[in-house]
Amino acid sequence: MSDDTTLEVDRRLAEVDVPETRFRADMELHGRSLELSSELLKLGLGGIAVVGFALGAAPGLLVQRLFEAPYQKQLVSLSIVAFALAVGCALLHRFFASGASFHHLQVIKLVLLNDRSLNDAVAANMRHRTRKFMVCHRWLQGAAMCLVLAASALAAAFIRMLLR
Repeated sequence: MSDDTTLEVDRRLAEVDVPETRFRADMELHGRSLELSSELLKLGLGGIAVVGFALGAAPGLLVQRLFEAPYQKQLVSLSIVAFALAVGCALLHRFFASGASFHHLQVIKLVLLNDRSLNDAVAANMRHRTRKFMVCHRWLQGAAMCLVLAASALAAAFIRMLLR
């Protein structure tokens, strides 16, 4: 499409009034996805804070003992890194989700124009939307897996310390 054609299509899209029934369920699903991402983000940040607080509040002898035991330092470090990765994944999910929503709404508007000359634009936006939704899904999975790894490493570190 030429620049003039693109501007004309953009103008027409801006004038399209999308009935709420066409996107309400999609936006509710999108909202639930963002809520889950928000919870994963909070858990990751909370995990980092808990480790920091526990190490800061523990008596010096206990912290020394914790880090002298074999693999303890690596397990605690792994948990902090995994919590940080979970935070990063959750933030990236939220970033890509906004782009996916834009393309989703763009597809709805293009379809509502009912202009067969825009079929290529519909197909292109569908590809972008699908790709971004899949990227979002992967970042959300990554955040969840990192939280499981972080919690497991932290639990292993404390169990090893208690059994020592």
